[in-house]
Amino acid sequence: MRVSIYPSQKLTMLLPSLAVTAPVLTILIFSQSAQAELVIHNSIDDKGQAKMVVTDDRQKELPPAQLGISPSRIIETVSLTQNKNLSNFNQSLTLYNYGSKPKSIKLSLIDMDEKSKPIEPSESTLRPWTLINPTQFTIPAGGYQTVRMSIRLPMSFKAGQHHAMLSIEQQIDKSLTYDADGRGVTLEIGSRYGLPIAINIQ
Repeated sequence: MRVSIYPSQKLTMLLPSLAVTAPVLTILIFSQSAQAELVIHNSIDDKGQAKMVVTDDRQKELPPAQLGISPSRIIETVSLTQNKNLSNFNQSLTLYNYGSKPKSIKLSLIDMDEKSKPIEPSESTLRPWTLINPTQFTIPAGGYQTVRMSIRLPMSFKAGQHHAMLSIEQQIDKSLTYDADGRGVTLEIGSRYGLPIAINIQ
């Protein structure tokens, strides 16, 4: 996500029964998941009155994807007592960078309950028994990275449905970039994705 901010002088924006004093900003917000572009700018009318104008320019189509993840989820059924489908504990994921710049990625596993809410890891959750390699890497523009995930559960592991989420976080090395004329600054904000994991232990 990129936010461009161009500051100017302060103004008083008069609305019915509301007076607001704030810096004049022109803000352009772009996000791969957003479906609109928000533009905020100031103008002066014929009477010299300063106004703030907000334009919501709807997009007809979503912008191109920047990061691809395959598979999009992991759902498996495994029997520890009958040695059934144990090979499904070994998973291979591929992350694709469709953007024009390298992407720094950090992975972590978060244990979840049946309502998809985070819970603390314990001996009865998946995280302590899961190995992920690598967990931090950089994908070049147009490139991809393969990630191996292996779950090693003890025979005494509790039967039932167990949930987790693989957190895929894009990290930004340099979040602020100033324009050449020094009048504007671009703020880049990292993205976070979640790949759902559900393992049914029989």
